[in-house]
Amino acid sequence: MTEEKKLSLILLVLVFLFFLGLSLFINFPPLHNHFLFADQAVYYAMAQSIAYDGDLEYSKKDLARYYQDFPSGPQGIFLKKGKEGKIFYAKSFAYSLFAALFVKIFSTNGFFVLHSLLLLGVLFAGFTYLSLSNSPIISSFYTLTFLFASVACVYYIWIAPDFFNLCLAFLILFLWTYKLKVKEVECSEEKKGRFQIFLQSDWTDYLASFLAGIAVFSKPPNAVLMLPLVLGTLFQKRFLKSLLLVFLFILSLSLLFGTNYLLTSDWNYMGGERKTFISQEGVFPLAKESVTFDNTGYLMTSEGYFKRFLIPVKFILYNLFYYFSGRFTGIVWYFFPAFLSLLLFAFGSRRLYQWLILLALAGEILIYIIFMPTNYGGGGGSLANRYFLAIYPFFFFLPGLKKTRKELILIWIVAAFFISQIIVSPFRSSASPANHVKKFPFKILPVEMTLVNEFPTNTNPSAFRVSFGKPPNDGYMHFLDDNFYPRQEPSGIWTRGPRTAEMVLKTYFPASEIIVHLLNNPRSRNEITVKVEGKTQKIILGSKQRGTLVFPVGKGFQMKEIHLYRLKIRASKGSIPYYEDKQSQERRFLGVFFELEIIPRK
Repeated sequence: MTEEKKLSLILLVLVFLFFLGLSLFINFPPLHNHFLFADQAVYYAMAQSIAYDGDLEYSKKDLARYYQDFPSGPQGIFLKKGKEGKIFYAKSFAYSLFAALFVKIFSTNGFFVLHSLLLLGVLFAGFTYLSLSNSPIISSFYTLTFLFASVACVYYIWIAPDFFNLCLAFLILFLWTYKLKVKEVECSEEKKGRFQIFLQSDWTDYLASFLAGIAVFSKPPNAVLMLPLVLGTLFQKRFLKSLLLVFLFILSLSLLFGTNYLLTSDWNYMGGERKTFISQEGVFPLAKESVTFDNTGYLMTSEGYFKRFLIPVKFILYNLFYYFSGRFTGIVWYFFPAFLSLLLFAFGSRRLYQWLILLALAGEILIYIIFMPTNYGGGGGSLANRYFLAIYPFFFFLPGLKKTRKELILIWIVAAFFISQIIVSPFRSSASPANHVKKFPFKILPVEMTLVNEFPTNTNPSAFRVSFGKPPNDGYMHFLDDNFYPRQEPSGIWTRGPRTAEMVLKTYFPASEIIVHLLNNPRSRNEITVKVEGKTQKIILGSKQRGTLVFPVGKGFQMKEIHLYRLKIRASKGSIPYYEDKQSQERRFLGVFFELEIIPRK
């Protein structure tokens, strides 16, 4: 082993030890304000149930354990009702099953101990793969860059299967592609160790197929992982091997779904009578005799999903554009190494296995865009596109092996520009996933209109579905920044000083006009700029003067019965009346007060 390789391996081990130390000693509950929501809540509770009770049943005992660290209760937890009135966790148990042993030993920290071991596997797999054609230093630094110059690393601290899915997909692809690359670059007859012999054998494909079953049980769209494995073998005309790969995949999947059936009497962990539970009082089913599954919660079943959520084909193009360049989910900004890999693939030499990888990743992206068109990013509480984490590893193996310093430098420049604030404060960014999008450069990026109900800004109750207009012709505003004050006046809202308040108006009817009624702050000759659906109008108002602007509009951005209209409002001067008027007690930094009148199309 060369000195350079030793130093590179030491670097990777030190990174692993750093994250292992973080995992063992982090005081997680207070860092998360003793609050978990939705997926994190259910996976946390489910892992505890598996670790301490050996089942998937939600019980009062589970609830009592949960409250020990998270007194707000399992907000947004997903549960389903099974036979004999029993209640079960309504998510895939794959991640929780792998975490359960570590949870039993290390309690809450056990989730992150699992993550550290998965991280170690990915680091060494990536290093081993790239070392076939790169120096050890470049191999180690690029592997680290792939993970830590994207938002993927932030999901390390989430109690959710996203980082688990990323690592699982990465290892599956490594097991399949390594032998292909060896045949492509191998020039010498060096003596091979047992590990190298194993990596170049068919056993890695068999192991990859079995792991793919786990990945699919964890997240069904991961089924595309089998596509390159099976097609690659078919192109080699090894039909018996193809059948064996499919058999091992089905065996793995059957074992997990069979276990789910044995424990819950249902194959589908998201079907049946499934609900989500949110309680401001922190009281959940079984906490008291009067609180039951039947008289609480909101229905959230997967049955009839396609009838409810599929939208017209034209929105596939919108979502493809948003998927890559959107403000909240665009992979160009949040996962730039993936986008760069796509460019390198397009302009480099391409082999069959790379085309198969491209086919698989394109297939999984389309699965999310087509079948989850209004929530392909993972929900309003997500940071960037969390569902993309399972697709991200494909891009590591997509382009040629050769890496350069220029690539590394470019990736870190883009990361510094777009996601540095996310990476340096991962806990804060996770708790407030919309903070970074409220300033430049994200403010100039396109807004994913198809995701209006899943904007990360919706996590602020004051910015979500704020009613405007007069019934029955009312609409609901989704604010995209903090340049407004939470409603105090019943009819309208003040903007914050000389800052642009950006918002999306949602109606359930097409409008012919949107009339904006304005009230200036105490400043004189204040120029007010209003932009509605790309049309801009300006008006100059005196101190506390009113004005009105009328905007003819069309159907807006329409999805089924929903019509969306983009608005921006800005005053050129701000005022704090408390410091300018002896009689005033108004301490807000006022811009302009606005009310909306929405005229429906006849």
